[in-house]
Amino acid sequence: MNSVPENRRKMCELQAAGLMEEMDQLSNNPAFVCGKCRRKANLAEALHNPLPLKKSAGDNFWG
Repeated sequence: MNSVPENRRKMCELQAAGLMEEMDQLSNNPAFVCGKCRRKANLAEALHNPLPLKKSAGDNFWG
C-alpha cells in the first residue's frame, strides 16, 4: 500500500484505492476542479492539476 497518509493523497489516488468516504469528505464543498481528470475537491492540494471552480447562478437554489 502507498505510504502517503490518506489525507495527503490526491482524489484520483483515493478512488483507485476505493476510499470513497474520504473522497466525499474532500469534495463536500468543492472550490477546485482537476484539469486532467475533472474531479472536484474543496482544496487545491487534493488535485493534481487544480483549477478554480466557477460557480454559476444555478448552483444556488435562490439565485
